[in-house]
Amino acid sequence: MKRLIGSVLACVCGVAMAAEAPQAALPPQEEVPFKIVIEDVPETAPGAEDAQEKKAQPVSGDEPVAEEAEETPQDEPQLNCGHVLSPPKGFDQEVLMLQIFLDRNNFSCGVIDGVWGEGSRLAMRAWQKANGLRRTQWVDVPLYGKLAEMEEPLVRVTISPEDAARVSGPMPPTWAERAKLKQMGYESLGACLAEKYHTSERTLRRLNPGVINWPEDLAPGLTLLVPNVRTAALEQPASLVIALEECVLAGFDRAGQLCLRFPCSIARNKAHLPKVGELTVKNMAPAPNYTYDPRNYGQDPSVGRMVVPAGPRNPVGSRWIGLSLAGYGIHGTPRPNTVGRPESRGCFRLTNWNAEKLFELVRPGTPVVIVKKLADFVPPKSEAETSGSKPASAAEKPAESEAAAPVADAAAGQPVSAPAAAPEGAAEKTAPAKPEQAPAQAPEEEAAHA
Repeated sequence: MKRLIGSVLACVCGVAMAAEAPQAALPPQEEVPFKIVIEDVPETAPGAEDAQEKKAQPVSGDEPVAEEAEETPQDEPQLNCGHVLSPPKGFDQEVLMLQIFLDRNNFSCGVIDGVWGEGSRLAMRAWQKANGLRRTQWVDVPLYGKLAEMEEPLVRVTISPEDAARVSGPMPPTWAERAKLKQMGYESLGACLAEKYHTSERTLRRLNPGVINWPEDLAPGLTLLVPNVRTAALEQPASLVIALEECVLAGFDRAGQLCLRFPCSIARNKAHLPKVGELTVKNMAPAPNYTYDPRNYGQDPSVGRMVVPAGPRNPVGSRWIGLSLAGYGIHGTPRPNTVGRPESRGCFRLTNWNAEKLFELVRPGTPVVIVKKLADFVPPKSEAETSGSKPASAAEKPAESEAAAPVADAAAGQPVSAPAAAPEGAAEKTAPAKPEQAPAQAPEEEAAHA
């Protein structure tokens, strides 16, 4: 038994020694130099090595150099005065302030609704470019500072009896019934107030949650919070430019600088678009009426023509600026929310408030240039450039008016509230010469393109 146990132990020990022998015979393996590799790798941001290599490579004179992007990304995020760093979704107070600011400075986005969109973005970038600032995709620090300095962006107003007098009630469905109205007024007091303050009824409801039943509870004497849409005083633009592909009407001063920008609607049917070229303002009519011709609407001509009275819900809105091209003009619209896209039958539609602004700034003979894009317009050389004198600085431009923007009376074409008096010596700069009184009617041949 002792001999058997000894044999087993000898075998086990032999197997163990045999298993260990090959391991002892292996040469020692070198350690991987992890620390050396780490020390050799420079601690740079991702993609920095590629940028350094590209920077180090010489550029030949034949190779084009890429232009710097408009928005250069920064290494570290910077706080933007506490406001959001990207455009918000839905209704937002900061967007509302921006839209009021742009409207005051005559770079309108259309209807002030507090909702970020392409119209607000394009208007903001146009204002930035016109003022020598870097164009951005959202409000940056310099622009945020301008918004913070804006006085009374919202103001409380009291509904007046004059406001209520501009309401005609629901619009009749037929042209014959409309021709019998005294005025083409607003369908409700809420619609009247929304257009008076360049906004929408939905925005007014958001600003005035205490008004439960809208618009039934609206009445003279009620106080509401509204956008303060007083406007900056303007010089008469030397020329107007209409960009067909961008649906924009712009004004340029004598120095060739962009001084106003309004969204406009153009012909839905491209066959009715005017050709690129130069026109002039031919005639002007405050509070125009509208001649309805059934032939222009594909209806039975035996019905006969009808004259629709003046008013903000007239097909040509509250203002008419006729052009030297027969059948075409710049005018207002009864549907401000449709402005800024192909919508009209051929003419150029603005919101009524922008049409009223423009009406005060132009006169017969003002050049109107039709282009595809604003970039195609080349301003003529100014008198300052030809004479070698310096143009007026920004500090010499008229200051912002303290009055709210006037709204034309639907029946008489007169402002409901007159603007504050201009500073002494500024009248010839801010108020262009009044044109000869045109008939308060859009010419009949214009009806086909309104």
